[in-house]
Amino acid sequence: MIKLHVLFALCITACLPLAVTADEPAPDPEAGKRVDALGYAREMPSGAPVGAAYLQLRNPANAARVLKRIEAPAHPAAKIELHTTQQVDGVSRMRPVEKLAVPAQGVLEMGPGATHLMVHGVRLKAGDTLALRLVFADGGIQQLELPVLGLTESPPAGMRAGKPQDAHHHHHHHGHG
Repeated sequence: MIKLHVLFALCITACLPLAVTADEPAPDPEAGKRVDALGYAREMPSGAPVGAAYLQLRNPANAARVLKRIEAPAHPAAKIELHTTQQVDGVSRMRPVEKLAVPAQGVLEMGPGATHLMVHGVRLKAGDTLALRLVFADGGIQQLELPVLGLTESPPAGMRAGKPQDAHHHHHHHGHG
């Protein structure tokens, strides 16, 4: 009988650390797959065939995140393209890109005349919201709702109104502001 008590005491002692840690919040498996996101879409001028949207993505993780694509779940026929702008022989040219890196513990900031999203198949009207799904190369998915701002409205607090100053990530372009 003493051996049974010793075995019981050993079992209780061995299980105590599990009981103590069970009260701590479980680790969030998505925590490393989130970026802090701000953004907005710009109202489409009359007659414009496509719209533009801009994001600011902050990556708190120690590893870079790669934005692979963006979807508009409420608009199945819509197409959201990642675009950058390049100077070619003194002329600004928009170019689609397959992915964009969000640096480790860094920021990817889109803006008018720089990296941006081209929105096809959605009529962007001031006062509306544009629901987006960000899809990352590591399988992470993040939902985001962007306000659609009028042509003269300022971007949300924390985002620049003009071209981002981070020239090594962005190229200058005139247009979609």
